[in-house]
This record gives sequence, C-alpha cells and structure tokens, in this order.
Amino acid sequence: MNINSSSNNQRKNNDDERPTTTSTIPPPLPPFRSVRMNVGPAPVMVQPQSFGAKAPMMPGASSFEFGGSKQAVQGKMAPPKPMGFSSGSMSTTNNSISTTTTNSNTKFAWKVDSVQTVPVYHPLERTAVTFGEEHPLELITKRISDFMKHQSIHCDYDSSMARVVCSTNSCLHFSVQLWQNKNGAVIMEMQRKQGCAIRMQSYRQQLKESILMGDEAATSKTQDTGCPAGLKQQLARMVPAIPASEQQGSCIDLCQELLASNLVDQNRMGLESLCVLTDASKVQDSSSASEKILQDSKLQMLLLKYFAEQEQANLHLLAIKAVAQALESTSTASASLKIDLSSVFWQTVLQALYQHIQRPHEKPLEAALSIKALRLLQQSCPECLTVLQRKYSLPVTAFLQIAHEFGKQHSSSLEREAMQFIMMANVH
Repeated sequence: MNINSSSNNQRKNNDDERPTTTSTIPPPLPPFRSVRMNVGPAPVMVQPQSFGAKAPMMPGASSFEFGGSKQAVQGKMAPPKPMGFSSGSMSTTNNSISTTTTNSNTKFAWKVDSVQTVPVYHPLERTAVTFGEEHPLELITKRISDFMKHQSIHCDYDSSMARVVCSTNSCLHFSVQLWQNKNGAVIMEMQRKQGCAIRMQSYRQQLKESILMGDEAATSKTQDTGCPAGLKQQLARMVPAIPASEQQGSCIDLCQELLASNLVDQNRMGLESLCVLTDASKVQDSSSASEKILQDSKLQMLLLKYFAEQEQANLHLLAIKAVAQALESTSTASASLKIDLSSVFWQTVLQALYQHIQRPHEKPLEAALSIKALRLLQQSCPECLTVLQRKYSLPVTAFLQIAHEFGKQHSSSLEREAMQFIMMANVH
C-alpha cells in the first residue's frame, strides 16, 4: 500500500515538471549615428569677468530714463547688460574649440584626430564629396575652417564627431559632417537644416572648390552674395526690377501687416522683406524704405519687440540686419536725417547693440551687424557714443579690440567692421 502511494506521488511530481526552454538574446544592433537625428550640443557659456573695474548690472526695468524723464515701453524689455570681461584674454569653449585673443599671430585651424566610417543605417546625401589621397584629413579640416572664416559663417566645431554646425547672417543653418569609407578616403557631407536651398547649393559648391584648390579658390571669389551669377542673370530677365516710389509704399504696408501678425512665419517673412527693401544691391530705391524704418514710429513699434526679446534668434538677427542696412542706405543723406535717440525704440536698439558688442565670441553674426549699425549711427548722430558712455560705465571702444582679435580668427566681417570703427574713433 505504501509502495503504491509513493509511486503515484512520484508520477504526479514528474507530470508537474514542465520542460524549460532557454531564451536566446539577439545581438545588439550596431551603433546608430545620423546627422539628421543628432542635434549638436549646446555651446558652453563663458562666465564674464571684470574689465578693469567692475561694471554695474543694468536694471531690467520696463522704462528708460533719458534727459530726466522716464518713458514706458510695452512688452518685455531687453535682458540686463552683461558684465565686462578681462582685456588680457578671452576664451570660448564650444566642445573642442578654444580661442584666445592674447596671441593673435596664431591662426585658428580646425583639427580632427580621427573620422568614423559611415554607419550602416545612415544614407549619405547625393551631394556628398569623396576626396582622394592628395587631400589628407588635416588639410581638409584646415581649409574648412579657413572657408568659414572667409565667409563669416558662425561655426560650432565638434572634433570628437568630426562635425561643424554652421549659421549665416541670412538665417541659413547647415552642418558639415566628415566620414571615412572602407578605403580610408574622407567623405564630406553637407546637410541643410533651415534656410534658402539656392544659397545652400552655392555654399556647397564654394566649399568643395575651396578644399580642392585652397587659396586659389579663396582669392578668386569674394564673400557669398546669394544666388550664383548665372541664376541672377536669368532672374533679371524673368523678373522686372522692383519699382520705386508708388508701389514701394504698398510693400512697406505689407511688411507692417506681416510684422503685426501673431504667426512667427509671417513675422519672419516681414523682416526678410524689410532686409530686401533696404538692400541697395537688390532694390533701386532703398532709401525710402530705410527712412521709414529709421523715422516712422508706427513701424518702429512693430520692430521693438524683436530687439527687446531675443528668444527668437533668427528674428532678432533679421531686425538688426534691417536697421544696419537702413543706416547704410541713408548714409549719404545722414545730414538731413533726424533720429531721436531719446525714443523708446532707439534706446532699446542701443541696448541690444551694446550687449552684442560686449560678447562677440558668443554671437559674432549679431556682433558684426551691431558694430556696423553703431558706426553708421555715429555718423548720423555724433552724440550716440556720448549717450552710451553716459548710460553705461564702459565705453564701446573698450570692446572693439576684443571683437577685432576674435574676428581675425573666425569672422572676416567682424574683423573688418571692428577695424573700421576703431579707425573712425581714432580720427574723431
């Protein structure tokens, strides 16, 4: 009886046992890297230091005081004025780039130690260029940085990923990525992120020729002016020139409607249209639109928020560009041009320009346009620098040398504008 019960129990235990299966974990996929998906890391901000004596912080109040009277301004005002930094040295840290202004004899050159092969799941652009053995990696990276400096393109260099994130003053944003194929040849891939596709194609062709020919391509071509020459001739035959006087007034009215809109894309279209209307190389009569920007209070109130608020970087850049071009277009008639520097608009503009001149290493595009606008404004209103000197503890000329030294390394336009302002200040 006991024998039978023990055998039955053993049989039940055997029935309860279930076969076990071993699970196999599939091997991990290869590392996925794509320029389309990755976003460049944010630039590291530099803590400013004192420039000789400590400069007081500018209050972020919503009113300006000029001539003993306060004037209110609608909306959010510009951020407080940054502190100055030491005149001995100035360094910026953008991943793997370090620039100092104390040694201006050394020319900046981008250096990359190694380049990774093209990932399996990354389709190359059709416009990617493969260089031969006569163009080593060190030569390619050096000519890329020289081209960016010559074209005054703001760059964020990342040597670990062999990538450059670029921005122009026409709000064109693109990236330059270096790869390596199986044979060890270097591949350059350029991808547009935002901006004009025609201008992007022009930069792509010029950078390719600059890498292949070096200084010969740089000396044969000046800075990019937009569309290629052949395309400009075709457009000139197809599109008539923008008429002056009568119809240009309607263009300004359309710009005001776009600027007054609550949609960001319409605001950007209005600012880009103003940049075109104030460009003497594109419009026959750019002075009328320029005088409208410099004197019309209604249009200035629409532009005010783009100087006071800098969250939209593209809109802020376009607003500074429009004012700088307007001052340039009316430079011949500066004697008859009356600008009220005590107005809320010009007080906000001066505050924004002064801020960018203090920090040329952070936003060299805005700094170059700000120096240009302030230089032209000084010609129209000689008391401009006096107003700034009275309002702020540090003069504008104290930062021009720093901007000039930084421009020598990274931006031709910043170098040129700072030198012209320094020469004008020395003459006066």
